[in-house]
Amino acid sequence: MRRAAATMAAVVAALGLVACGVRVDASPQPVPSGALPAPSPTASPTDSPTDVPARTVRLWFVREDGLVPVLAEFPGGDEFGPASIISGLTNGPDAAQSEEGVRTVVRDPLTEESLVSVPEEDGITESGSVIVIITPEVAALPPGEQVLMLGQVVLSITGAGYPSVAFVDSAGSPAAVPLPGGRLLDRPAVARDYAGLIIEL
Repeated sequence: MRRAAATMAAVVAALGLVACGVRVDASPQPVPSGALPAPSPTASPTDSPTDVPARTVRLWFVREDGLVPVLAEFPGGDEFGPASIISGLTNGPDAAQSEEGVRTVVRDPLTEESLVSVPEEDGITESGSVIVIITPEVAALPPGEQVLMLGQVVLSITGAGYPSVAFVDSAGSPAAVPLPGGRLLDRPAVARDYAGLIIEL
């Protein structure tokens, strides 16, 4: 009796579904292609619109008694700045360039530390000059090496788009720096002040 009642209920339910327009199949059927919405595409991490191309800058290094340019790549965007240039000058040229006699004077030969730096904050004046701090160890360099080091810094920074370089001592006071001719410069240095050091390639 109970089995008959259960069978009757199943038949009634099936008839009700048919009456409502829902097809009842005897066995499961695959979902037709296109019946489900396509998943939304997800952006790949490599497709980030915030990616910024690398920036190529000419750094100036010493060869014999003058300066020569070497192309170097730096991260673009806000990661690039005067500190990046100083770091590149301190690291020096690559091994192949070093074998050709290209070198840097920005790195202390004894401590391997940079002889110059830029302030972590407020490193650019209102006129756009980059402030560069000269360490006391610079005074130990021969006069000719001092001029070459200053030329490296000035030509590299101004070549990256900054108008001038304002040198200060470790206390933050303006520092007069020597020019190639021996005269002292008591204003921010611009590219033409050290252009005479450039070796024609």
